[in-house]
Amino acid sequence: MSDKWISLESLETPTAEFAAEVLRVRMGYVAQMLPLAAHEFRRDSEHVHQLRVGCRRAGAALHAFKPLLRGKPLSLQKWLRRMRRAAGPARDIDVLLLRLKDEAKKSPEDAQLSYLVARLKRYRTHAQQALVEIAEKAQKGKLDRSLTKCLAVLQQEKVKTNHQTVGQFAHWALQGAGRSMIQLSDLRQPTISQLHDLRIASKRLRYSIELFSGAFPLALRNEAYPLVENIQSRLGSLNDHATAQALFQRWLVNLPADRRAAYLARRIAEEHESSLAIRDEFLTWWTPKRVAKLESHLAELIDA
Repeated sequence: MSDKWISLESLETPTAEFAAEVLRVRMGYVAQMLPLAAHEFRRDSEHVHQLRVGCRRAGAALHAFKPLLRGKPLSLQKWLRRMRRAAGPARDIDVLLLRLKDEAKKSPEDAQLSYLVARLKRYRTHAQQALVEIAEKAQKGKLDRSLTKCLAVLQQEKVKTNHQTVGQFAHWALQGAGRSMIQLSDLRQPTISQLHDLRIASKRLRYSIELFSGAFPLALRNEAYPLVENIQSRLGSLNDHATAQALFQRWLVNLPADRRAAYLARRIAEEHESSLAIRDEFLTWWTPKRVAKLESHLAELIDA
């Protein structure tokens, strides 16, 4: 069983048994990436990104199997939330730094751009400390114990409800994600905030499909999933610019009204313009035909 796509040998597999295996795999990946993200990020910044994605996938599994866990995943949810929140700012800065470093190569004598890159590097170093602290706490065994509690509950649940199969559970689990996506997919002239909500809904549906695609026809994975993934990717670029804009706005508040502040204000305007341009490009791509195609796939899923 891989970390991303969860294979399903039989639709008759007890749901609790399937849930336990999914959590072992996904939390195993998180445990693998945490020390790398904390201590090897200078060698490869992708470790931080993979930790964040791993936490999201593990969190999606916890959310999906919540009815079986009877409140016991609370501690594990907190761990995943802490790791995700620590990795988030670090990853956002990595993405922004990569873009600005490319700009700096083309304009090596731009003093204001050099200042911005240097300040981002300092901010990145500060953001890394949160990951280091979480990795040190995890080494003490509390993260493992949180997972063990969840697995013990699932073992009890398997004994009690062995008749509940993952084939039945998968349809119920995907219906909620599908409905949320349908509600947001056909917005007319959406704001950037509404597109952010659509990105979150597409992310939730994407991770749900990765979990339960084995219980559905291949069209779900081969046709619906790429479309959902494309939505998330396009809106992720919009989010990158919106995140940079918000960061620069926070910095601008504390700067005196000088040349540096003027430069930062210009960068804020540019990030906003880029967000709007990506929004318009997305709306051009997100045609009524594509909306109808996705809604058709999801309606078949929900009505099944």
